[in-house]
Amino acid sequence: MTVLVPTCERVTALLTDYEEGSLGPLDWLGLKVHLAICPPCRTFLEAFARTPALVARAWDGAQEDRAEGALAGALAALREGRIPKGPLHHPEPAAWRALEEGGDAFTALLLRIHLGHCSTCRETQGGEQAITPAAGDPVEALRPHLPPESRWRWSNLGNGRITRVLQDARSGASLSVARLPGGARVPSHGHEGPEVSVLLCGGLQDGPAHLGPGDWIEHTRGTRHAPEADPRGECWALVRLESGIRFEGWRKVFGVLR
Repeated sequence: MTVLVPTCERVTALLTDYEEGSLGPLDWLGLKVHLAICPPCRTFLEAFARTPALVARAWDGAQEDRAEGALAGALAALREGRIPKGPLHHPEPAAWRALEEGGDAFTALLLRIHLGHCSTCRETQGGEQAITPAAGDPVEALRPHLPPESRWRWSNLGNGRITRVLQDARSGASLSVARLPGGARVPSHGHEGPEVSVLLCGGLQDGPAHLGPGDWIEHTRGTRHAPEADPRGECWALVRLESGIRFEGWRKVFGVLR
């Protein structure tokens, strides 16, 4: 974000003052601009705004002190990030159907990578199809499932790079490998169709969600975001896209990238 537009972390710190109407004009304007371009933070604000009403449902005169304490604790937890914000980094139940016969092959590959990292999902879904990650090489375990790297054609993605490795001619869905150097950000863009990603290595801040290796995140059509790699090292991800993405700002001249 810019000096005037706050980061997602800063937004969470401003929400209490925003709800109470005590933000200064610059903070108020920056928060409004951020919320206009960040769907995960809008979702977070909606949950934040509902908290007092949920507590009020349990309100009665005999429990006034307890209710006030619960409200104060809930708001403090939201400010300090002690409850989940955004995605839980596991596939939705419906996604697992891709592992069945006839399921979407690209989604199935993402699921198998997730299973290789996530012991919780292996316990509930079974680990027979898990792809175990190889230490030190983010794509080593994927090589048997993708075209040879000599056929990969990398394109710039801001300070990062992306290559489309597979395309389904029937559905139009594509599978891409993306890589970002530490601290690099994907330029702000919107999605013409759904996106599903699994992190292969490194860390990524995507709105209020922080992702690590094996984490799963989905975005619906119309989502706008600008993920940023952690500064400590390179970040790699496997990305399934339907339709394409449309950059914002001056990059609009490129149209929809597929």
